[in-house]
Amino acid sequence: MVVAGAGGGTRRLRLEDPHLLLADNTEDEGRMSGWSTDEDADALAALSAGTFGLTVKHLAVPGTPPPAVLGEAPVNDRFRSGTGRLGLTLVWPAGLRGTAASGAAGGLVRHGVAYAGPGEGCVCKRHDCGGVAPVSWCAEHGDAVGPVLEWHPEGGIRCSGLASHSERIARDGAAPA
Repeated sequence: MVVAGAGGGTRRLRLEDPHLLLADNTEDEGRMSGWSTDEDADALAALSAGTFGLTVKHLAVPGTPPPAVLGEAPVNDRFRSGTGRLGLTLVWPAGLRGTAASGAAGGLVRHGVAYAGPGEGCVCKRHDCGGVAPVSWCAEHGDAVGPVLEWHPEGGIRCSGLASHSERIARDGAAPA
């Protein structure tokens, strides 16, 4: 697998017998575990310890974007088996998981739902969930304004839930009481 840290570091790692558990609600945790060498385990721990997350670039189901985590995904379990193999487990809050951006750089697509919805003058990129990816020159969400946004990763649990809610409102004509 290839893992990219938010600081720009990228490393090809071997994780034998990988197990990926993706939680389906924000209160649970996502986990990735497997067997590794000491060197790869140290590199993975360093890449995943940053506060700006990581992207697993080549560990995905065909036809889906690779997973990325918006925040720390530390190695929380590292142990030796009776045979001397090194096992490790990365854990992250499920609400921080999203999908990686397409392209060589990868990285997490981060956007937010503004507490005051975007108006007609907003020039930010809009997402299906109702969120925006602010651009610096937007009068409503740019650098000069410092908007209050509920940030979440694209393609994650929160984004999918918000998109479903937006679809229901568009279909039914009003928010449920």
